[in-house]
Amino acid sequence: MLLHALFAIAIAIAVPLAQEGAGQAATASEATPQPPAELLFHLGPFPVTNAIFTAWCVIAILVLFAYFSTRRMRLVPSGVQNFWEMILELWVGIIEQNMGRRRGRRFLPLIVTAFLFILFSNWIGTLPVVGPITVRNAEGHTIPVFRSANSDLNLTAAMAVLMIFLAEAFELRSMGLFGYLKGLFLPNPMRWLEIFTRPLSLSFRLFGNIFAGEVLLATMLGVAPFVLFVFLGLELFVGLIQALIFSMLSLVFLTIATAHEEAHQHAADHGTTAGAMAGEIEREPH
Repeated sequence: MLLHALFAIAIAIAVPLAQEGAGQAATASEATPQPPAELLFHLGPFPVTNAIFTAWCVIAILVLFAYFSTRRMRLVPSGVQNFWEMILELWVGIIEQNMGRRRGRRFLPLIVTAFLFILFSNWIGTLPVVGPITVRNAEGHTIPVFRSANSDLNLTAAMAVLMIFLAEAFELRSMGLFGYLKGLFLPNPMRWLEIFTRPLSLSFRLFGNIFAGEVLLATMLGVAPFVLFVFLGLELFVGLIQALIFSMLSLVFLTIATAHEEAHQHAADHGTTAGAMAGEIEREPH
């Protein structure tokens, strides 16, 4: 993924320099997206960028898709219902294998929602049919209406901070305040640094790969559009991989955070079973 990002950035920089003054390179340079998301409009005092607008569209698509595909559930799934059940069964197997059934069912909605949102955001931003849709904003600049939500560092950072906050909150709940504070320094005195490094790695990995993909596609569209389908397929694959990586890492963090909770539950279940067996033995006639 690092090589992919470096390759895309190298193309974005080298092509305008090599063909400076040529119309083809000028078109490619103008089409290349910039790291800050472009402002579309204001909703009251709040600015709405094209990345946020795309995120809203993805949420609406997922909600409508889920509603219309599950309103007539059948015992034998078919069509779109079969698609949803296939995704759920895949994630149920992965999550229960890592967390167990009780914890896994609790975190299943969170992990699957994050996966679907990131996946659809990546793919919608990659599709060439939405790129040419542009508007003129209040400053008079022509900007694209749609842009992958994950190509905006603000959004990826918000998702990463939310995941780490939930993981730390569940760890605090399972260990108690004293045990949680103790775990920040013992046995690893640098454990508290994970709280800051985890959201950085989650957010920058997702942002870097998706933004580099957009730069690559925009550049190749202006330089060599006849081979664009090759890079389009690559970016669709990268979008899937990045959605899996973010979701799997979030699952790992939540699994580690609630490990003590699972140990306490096993001890309680073992104690209940042992007490029941002792009671049965005492009731047996001598």
